[in-house]
Amino acid sequence: MSQSVRMLLYVLISRIVGLSVSLVRGFVIPALLSIVDYGIYKSFGLYSSFAGLTHLGMVDGIYIEYGGRDFSKIDKKDLSSQLCFMLIVQVVFVLPILLFGMFAEDFLFYVFLSASFLGGNLVAFFSYLAQATSQFKIFSYYHLLGSFVSLLCTLAALIFRVSWFYYFIALDVLIKYIEFAILFRKLNFRASVGLATIFSKRNWLIAWKGFIIYFGNFSSVLFYSMDRWFVKILLRTEDFAFYSFATSMMGMVMILVSSVAMTFYPMLARRQEEEGLLRSLKSYLMIIGSFAGAAYFGFDLIVNWILRDYLSSLEVIAILFAGFPAIAVINAIYVNMYKAQKTEKKYFFTVFGMVAVSFGLNALAVVINRSNWTIAAATTIAFYFWFFFSSKDFKGAKTNLREIAYLSAFLIVFFSTTRLLPWWLGLPLYLAGIFGITLLFYKKEFFELISKVSGALVRKTRGV
Repeated sequence: MSQSVRMLLYVLISRIVGLSVSLVRGFVIPALLSIVDYGIYKSFGLYSSFAGLTHLGMVDGIYIEYGGRDFSKIDKKDLSSQLCFMLIVQVVFVLPILLFGMFAEDFLFYVFLSASFLGGNLVAFFSYLAQATSQFKIFSYYHLLGSFVSLLCTLAALIFRVSWFYYFIALDVLIKYIEFAILFRKLNFRASVGLATIFSKRNWLIAWKGFIIYFGNFSSVLFYSMDRWFVKILLRTEDFAFYSFATSMMGMVMILVSSVAMTFYPMLARRQEEEGLLRSLKSYLMIIGSFAGAAYFGFDLIVNWILRDYLSSLEVIAILFAGFPAIAVINAIYVNMYKAQKTEKKYFFTVFGMVAVSFGLNALAVVINRSNWTIAAATTIAFYFWFFFSSKDFKGAKTNLREIAYLSAFLIVFFSTTRLLPWWLGLPLYLAGIFGITLLFYKKEFFELISKVSGALVRKTRGV
């Protein structure tokens, strides 16, 4: 585990920087844009989240093909041919978007959307490869530089009071290409291959391996964006802006959780049969997710102090953040284990089923009360449904009474402190409550987690 914790620290350092930049952007952009323009900007982000639909499984195939392997022993010509394969597929899908945009009212929007799709999948190809082969130093490097450029451009917008939403859309697209260029260079790629190599039987097979995962990931994107689609289609533009602001705040905290998830895949690919490992990881993630809920109080303070136009978002944030323990386990263990065990069909049908559950819960929420908070509640319930449903699929991850008691206590502490108390009183009581229930139910695992992280930090400081 020490090597895994050390890899996690590389990613966490870059992600903490990324989180800091996200915090700046998360508050600067809505402060500069009108609520309607912010809604348009977040709509672009919602559409861009479906970029993964246009690579037809090649990125996921790369993740599966090279998971747990030594990067230095991989033939770079093979990787170059697989990159070219994906690029050709990308062009086939992106051109129709551009053609459609020529007849649409806002052509520039579709130009940026096409560029975002292409850039997003280029970055995904390399970042998935880096994660699968444990190249976390390179992963951290590209993320740090991309975050630095993003911060500079956002601060420039603040200084010059830029209030044009296309500036921020263009910046988001530009960052993708900067990150791609860094990864391309750092991984020593040479994309000079012939057509026969590009369309080789092996490349088709890799794409096919990722194809079912591709559909599973599509369903996953639908699952994670279902609530925003309901809000966008059925509620006002202002409601969508408020809800999107809340999901942006959630995304900031999830940066750290996703850092844990990405470092687990190579280890799970090699040690997927170790029940004790899964049991420990699940406990660690629930503890991390529970403490992550404290972020609500920071957002409460900042919104009340700086962004009072977005006070309506706090109600949504207070509900969505309750799902952190479940989301952490889903992202870091369940999704990774489906891929590590190469049970692509089970992954697809599971995620597709969760999409159906999420759709049903959101539809019921709208029938009961067409509002942001009911949709947020439905989404949080869907997360916990998935948490319990998939626990049966992996030995060592099965739900037990201790987990149920811990999560029940967490929810009581979370909602009583976030909904009933001001931030200055709620925060210390929340931390005390979470610390208390963690010592009560997971004392051993809590101190193990502290020991592993602190030990890795000491070794990192000493250069070991």
